[in-house]
Amino acid sequence: MRVLIVDDDYVSRAKLMALLAAYADCDAVPDGALAVSMFEMAHRESIPYDLITMDVDMPGMSGQEAVQKIRQWEQDHRAYRTGAGEVKILMVTVKTDPGTIVTSFRDGCEWYLIKPVTPQKLRDAFPKLGFAEDALGAR
Repeated sequence: MRVLIVDDDYVSRAKLMALLAAYADCDAVPDGALAVSMFEMAHRESIPYDLITMDVDMPGMSGQEAVQKIRQWEQDHRAYRTGAGEVKILMVTVKTDPGTIVTSFRDGCEWYLIKPVTPQKLRDAFPKLGFAEDALGAR
């Protein structure tokens, strides 16, 4: 499994990396614009991501804007992961207001986690993202 972690907060990126690195090949970037670039580069190199964890509130390009650009790129290029559909996007944020949550789903995320992220929250999210329940234990 390949994961792209996107968060402007170093501690949050490091924590997600620590939680996921034992189960997935992870890359991490601090903003939405870099996330879009990494996503496109992964497709060009034929090693697309299976999952993107995306913070909502970041300087420059927000997580929601990045999700919109990623979904548009997939549509424009008909470039989906081989046989598996779109990249799965998990919003990971402190934002709890209903408007942000609804907008995130409308923009194309599959699930939404409120920080702090724990191993149990990630395990619970994986089936909602379409991954096997034991995906965090299978590398």
